[in-house]
Amino acid sequence: MMGKNNLEEMGSFFNQRAEGYDSHMLDELSLTEFYDEIEKCIAKDDGLDKVLDLGCGTGLEMERIFKLYKDVRVTAIDISEKMLEKLKQKFEDKILNIEIVCGSYFDIDFGFNLFDLVVSTYSLHHFSKDEKLVLYKRVYESLKPGGRFINGDNTVKSIDKERFYIEENKRIREEQGIKHGLYHIDTPLAVETEIHLLEQAGFEKVYIHKQWDNTTIFVCHKGL
Repeated sequence: MMGKNNLEEMGSFFNQRAEGYDSHMLDELSLTEFYDEIEKCIAKDDGLDKVLDLGCGTGLEMERIFKLYKDVRVTAIDISEKMLEKLKQKFEDKILNIEIVCGSYFDIDFGFNLFDLVVSTYSLHHFSKDEKLVLYKRVYESLKPGGRFINGDNTVKSIDKERFYIEENKRIREEQGIKHGLYHIDTPLAVETEIHLLEQAGFEKVYIHKQWDNTTIFVCHKGL
């Protein structure tokens, strides 16, 4: 839930939490099952050549990618330098397979028809519907024909709850005089809204792989 503390700039927020991030996600939040399900989704590909990882953090999902496809090439994007330092340490033996990009994925050119798979986990729930739609369109364009986008993220179960978070985001930004920029503030959308945005972006098939109380894994297919 949103509090009264000052909002933190996104990169700074995750820089301060890079140490112990894996333990926080897997032990404190008990998300091993979530990443197991992400792995099941990834494993449905016959083979992968190039993968784009949006908001890769320390590479929790990349562990599963390299477990399944040892020679795959991954473009890993994250706004936090400290998170990427942890990633480099973790994947020292795979560093030649990884292109590491530090920056906002809203500002980085993904290219066209380059990737077999785009994956994102617990990264996109900080952004508005308009921002997501633009990003989803760019993800769609970056995929090869027949490629997939796997997005596991925080969601809410009703439009009313979605509206609450949107209004809270607006209120807090106004109180703190923040008009622009990427700040760490949760704005999860309803599952039906996410599906609508993904379909608007061009994905021909969107389905829910698994859903928990406040998390959903979406699998989105680009046509051949």
